[in-house]
Amino acid sequence: MADQKDPGKSLLNRLSRKTNFRTRSNTAAKSRDPQLIGDALDEFVDNVGWQQPKALANLHSKFESVVGAETAAHLVIERFENGELILRADSTSWATQLKYLTPVLLEKLQTAAPELSIQSVKVLPPTARKTPGGWRIREGKRR
Repeated sequence: MADQKDPGKSLLNRLSRKTNFRTRSNTAAKSRDPQLIGDALDEFVDNVGWQQPKALANLHSKFESVVGAETAAHLVIERFENGELILRADSTSWATQLKYLTPVLLEKLQTAAPELSIQSVKVLPPTARKTPGGWRIREGKRR
C-alpha cells in the first residue's frame, strides 16, 4: 500500500492546473476558435494519413482537363499502386494508341499531380465481357 494515490489530492492537483480563459496563451485560444470546414477537413486528412487518396481523387476530378476531353472519354483511372498509375481504355485501338503516347501522358500527369510522384503509366485494354450462361447448352436447343 505504498503507492496508493489519494483521489482527493489528485483531483485538487488537476483543478489547480486548469487555467482561466483569460490567462490562456494566444495559440490555445486560436485552436478553440471556429475554423472553416475545408481547413478542418484538410487538417483531418493530414492527421489520418489520407494524402495519397486525396491527391488521387483530385487527379480524377481534373483528369479531363489534364489529358484532354477526347482522350478522357475513352480512358479511365483504374488504380494507383507503387508509383504506377494504371489506366484502362474502352477499346483495344485506343489502348494501342495510348501506349505510344505514355511518355506524353506521364509528363502531363506528373505536372498535374506532383504529390503522387507517378513514375510510370500503364494503359490496359478493355476487359472481356462475360455473358452469364453463354457456354451452357439448354435442353431443346441442340441441333
